[in-house]
Amino acid sequence: MAHQTTISSLPAYCLLHIFQTLPLRDVINCGRVCKSWHKLIKTKQLWRHVTLNGMRIVDWKKATQNFKKWKTKGLDFFDGNLADFDRVLPTPQLCELLKKLKDQLQYLRFGVLITDVLDFILSSNQFVGLEVLSVELLMTADYLSPRASSVEYFDVGRLGKLHQLRVLRINLDECISYSSFSFSGGLSALSGLKQLRILSLTSLKSNNTYECGFLTNLTELVELQLGDACALPLEAYKSISQLSHLRRLKLISGVCKCSNTTCQCEWVDLIGKLTNLVELDLEFINTIHRLNGSLLKMKKLRMLKVLPLEQNFTPNKTAFSVQDAEQSNIPDVLDGLTWLKSLQWGVYCPLEAFDTQNGNSGRLNVDIKDNTGTLTAVKDKLQLCLPNTEILILPVISAEEE
Repeated sequence: MAHQTTISSLPAYCLLHIFQTLPLRDVINCGRVCKSWHKLIKTKQLWRHVTLNGMRIVDWKKATQNFKKWKTKGLDFFDGNLADFDRVLPTPQLCELLKKLKDQLQYLRFGVLITDVLDFILSSNQFVGLEVLSVELLMTADYLSPRASSVEYFDVGRLGKLHQLRVLRINLDECISYSSFSFSGGLSALSGLKQLRILSLTSLKSNNTYECGFLTNLTELVELQLGDACALPLEAYKSISQLSHLRRLKLISGVCKCSNTTCQCEWVDLIGKLTNLVELDLEFINTIHRLNGSLLKMKKLRMLKVLPLEQNFTPNKTAFSVQDAEQSNIPDVLDGLTWLKSLQWGVYCPLEAFDTQNGNSGRLNVDIKDNTGTLTAVKDKLQLCLPNTEILILPVISAEEE
């Protein structure tokens, strides 16, 4: 009779490897299975990086003691949900936990975070060992509760003190008042982050002090994400075009001041120098129709994502709209891109054209039901243009209808 291998018969190192892939809640449950597993989950290696995945910390003092005991180096608080503000981490308890772990933490990732916590991290000058700092949604406390007070001024330049950073993601909520919440001041100080490989400032707003020359010094960047793209000064794109190691670029939001027929925006030509790009993501920008020449220079480009600008849905401008499918127009921007492996193309569609039952609503909803056949028609047209490319159509719903 053939020997059957069960999970219980696996050696400890195999079980440990499996446990390392599980969220904290599941690891704790595994420790309740049997004595041997209970002993195994106490291995220090298992607690070096802890993913809470939405799990609430009830006893913050005990959690701090355990993280300290097991020399936890990474804490991931992000559970993938940025809409449930009831799950925002309590500021006093979180700051106290971080204070006790300041000498050992190398990795921090948050979902929704109050500005006071980030201000605490930067003000203490004691988190010099941080290699990864990621905030998916940064907001002030008064946005959650009108009675709450919060730090309204954030000098991004203070992040330049974290010299060990390899990954920096600080994204903001669109509802934050930028007149009182400074995010773009002090950018030049980031030039000291020589080890930075991933930088994401997607809600960055331009102003008179928009300093982007620092990008030239970040020679190790492989991924860059910036907001307010069309408002970036030409010097910023000159700096970006010199990043020879850049593989992934994401530009979000921006309306050029040129007319659609005589656009002279030089940034479109400058990104054509990024010949090593593998992924390019362009969202809500109205100069996409001029990009074909630059895209043809990116022979290594494998993934292209384009979302329409809500203010402009006419053919051959920003996005392939409903009307395009009916008129059989193929966006000129895609001509000749035969080497593309993946294309994600946004299509603006009226809300009433789709089944929005069962929670199927939102700006981006790839699971939305196609009742009109329009999305299928769009995909078919694009597939004729790029027969060897995997194409995903992303329905985009107007923010007003949303």
